[in-house]
Amino acid sequence: MRTLTTMLTIAMATTALQAAPPTADDWWTTMGRYQGDHILKDGESGDVIGEFSVEWGVPFQRLNYRYHSTGGDVATTMTGFCHWDETLGKVRFVEVETGPDGLVTSVGELADVDDATLTWNIRSWTEKEMVRSFQMKDVFGSDGVDRSIEMKSGKAMPTSFVWTPVNRFQRAFPIAERLVGTWNFTDNGQAKIAKVEWGPGKETLVETTHIVGADGKTTEDSTVTYMYDRVADRVRMHFMGANGSSGWATPLVGRMDGTTTMELAWRGRNAMGQRIAASGFRKLDGDTMTLAMSEFELEGAPVPAGPAREAMTAPKVLTRAKK
Repeated sequence: MRTLTTMLTIAMATTALQAAPPTADDWWTTMGRYQGDHILKDGESGDVIGEFSVEWGVPFQRLNYRYHSTGGDVATTMTGFCHWDETLGKVRFVEVETGPDGLVTSVGELADVDDATLTWNIRSWTEKEMVRSFQMKDVFGSDGVDRSIEMKSGKAMPTSFVWTPVNRFQRAFPIAERLVGTWNFTDNGQAKIAKVEWGPGKETLVETTHIVGADGKTTEDSTVTYMYDRVADRVRMHFMGANGSSGWATPLVGRMDGTTTMELAWRGRNAMGQRIAASGFRKLDGDTMTLAMSEFELEGAPVPAGPAREAMTAPKVLTRAKK
């Protein structure tokens, strides 16, 4: 059975594409290679000419994409989708573009798949006439896609482009690299270890905290996943505790006294389903990170003063382990 996990694994892989022509059952494994955000460059000059975004509109069924130009005398925008055409028995895309040629519709059919190369036959026309017919080859490499154009007929166009992947997670959260590592700390007398690791494609971070027993054995205590919110263009953090509590926060990164800070407003629920909230603050200074929590609330009411609140609000100083 196909799953989203399977789809994402295929989409993020960097190994060679299947050489056999895609079928109705597996075409999405080939097309998933286009998924993501890309900067488009002119192959001759190297100038950035636009940005492409490709994502699954309906997993395994329809791949949506959009493009907008940057610079130039006439702005160009494009939107389209790619799918398996049952009638043709081929992968097909349809797109609409507005730009120097006016309103142009293009239809492309996947003609050949050879290792890391996809070959497309494409026709473009306006409401009045055929604009051009051409063949397009996309060669996938570890650092992007090299695209070449061979004109068949009609109005000429640039003959080479380069797609360079854009990591929107890192662009929205530039301190991610500095968090990666193993951090040792003590939480109210209990030794703990926090490991911050990259997810696939360095497009997420996973921060896992373990309790360290007297015998050196570790027990998972909590997991925080950092991920990119495409709609808001922000990074979100999701917390899941071993005690059943969970919550969300949006990190606000800033600077204070020469150090990097993160402010967090956590909202979620505990294992009993009660609403919980807290404010978090992190200060990152080289190989030292200080964590502090405050303003704990349960069902909208402040947690009363006492040993429990003192334990929750006690600052924690993490030290990065040397490699």
